Amino acid sequence: MRKKRIAVIGLGDFGIELVKRLYEDGQEVTAIDQDKNKIDRIREFSTYCVAIDSTDESELKEHGLDEMDAVVLAIGDNFENLIVTADALKKIGAINIFARYQSDLNKRVLQMLGIENLFNPEEQAAHSMAEQLANSSVKGVTLLGQDYRILEAMVPKHMQGKTVQGAKLREDWNLNLITVKRPKKTRRKSDKKDEEVLGIPSPNLILSEGDILVLFGKAEDLEQMIGKR
Repeated sequence: MRKKRIAVIGLGDFGIELVKRLYEDGQEVTAIDQDKNKIDRIREFSTYCVAIDSTDESELKEHGLDEMDAVVLAIGDNFENLIVTADALKKIGAINIFARYQSDLNKRVLQMLGIENLFNPEEQAAHSMAEQLANSSVKGVTLLGQDYRILEAMVPKHMQGKTVQGAKLREDWNLNLITVKRPKKTRRKSDKKDEEVLGIPSPNLILSEGDILVLFGKAEDLEQMIGKR
């Protein structure tokens, strides 16, 4: 599989963490910020890093931002720079622009510029924590727009012992099962149990107590399923 070329503009805490994760995942990551000190911090965790003015179209084009598979605008502390950079990226023909917003006004302005892939890390983290605190069976949540979620939840009791096909997740709950995480067995009870990802689930896979279902669907459908314990 070909490595993806991804640029991250804005190296705050979120931007730096994103660069590191992408680089560890084997992608070709270009890290960009105006602050040379931040560039120095990320140098060993990126494929290429450079301190430039991201609002300058010629600088962006010179460093190949128009040829990236995706560009992430992670600028969080300067909305003017975020908007001008987004506009500059559109003008040079950059594709798959993902932009961070911090308010509804930010979001509307980015949408007017034609940026469709918008995200708010703080909002997503708050939603995820709220759902985990409200329901102990929920182990993780990823928001996909306003309506859809990827949810990690403990397998409900009424599904334990059933096959994936027998659980009827799609038929009864309108949900898609992405994969199953299963605790690895250890010899000693004191050992920390790691999780094994079982890949694309077979229809004949039997769901067991302790399994974590990774599900995709509408928020309302997911809530109904995990509510029926």
